[in-house]
Amino acid sequence: MATQTLKLNVKSGEKDGKNYWDRCGVLFVNADESGNITSINVKHSMFPEVEMVAFPRRDDDPVTE
Repeated sequence: MATQTLKLNVKSGEKDGKNYWDRCGVLFVNADESGNITSINVKHSMFPEVEMVAFPRRDDDPVTE
């Protein structure tokens, strides 16, 4: 199983046309051997003791916006 790690950043300011960013968390995308996403885990600095997990949408789940 392969895992991709993505940084989560929040814009903390802007000065002289330059944006400044602070890291606020990490996103872990877990996939099986075929490359299908099996789960997504989030670690966020605002919620250090909370385990956040998301799974891909199932075909029978309705799409809502």
